Amino acid sequence: MRVIKILVAFMGVLIVAGVALVVYGVSRQEDGGIVTDDAMPSVPVAGQVDASSGLDPKPVAQLAPFGTINIDLAPGETLVDFSRQGSEATVRLEGRQGSRLVVVSLRDGTILGQILLVEPQ
Repeated sequence: MRVIKILVAFMGVLIVAGVALVVYGVSRQEDGGIVTDDAMPSVPVAGQVDASSGLDPKPVAQLAPFGTINIDLAPGETLVDFSRQGSEATVRLEGRQGSRLVVVSLRDGTILGQILLVEPQ
């Protein structure tokens, strides 16, 4: 009986320590999202970097105007999501036949390919 009491007390200590670690981790995550004035990005996102930032003031490559890109939609298909990375864009479309991702080059407006998202049968 004494061994069981010791095990229960030990597990109680482990539970309290685990909850404390979770609270500590959540509080650290919330503080990580705060941007201060002295924070400096490691890589510039877009545009030109000014000399006061401490980074090399070379212009960053910007995306040239790409005009209009037509993506053929199937009947009943709608745009769900759009994301861009570099000179490529990914368009997520959903319709009756399922979902698909269309990858588009923003340099020349061509459709690089598509990924069909189908459920197993």
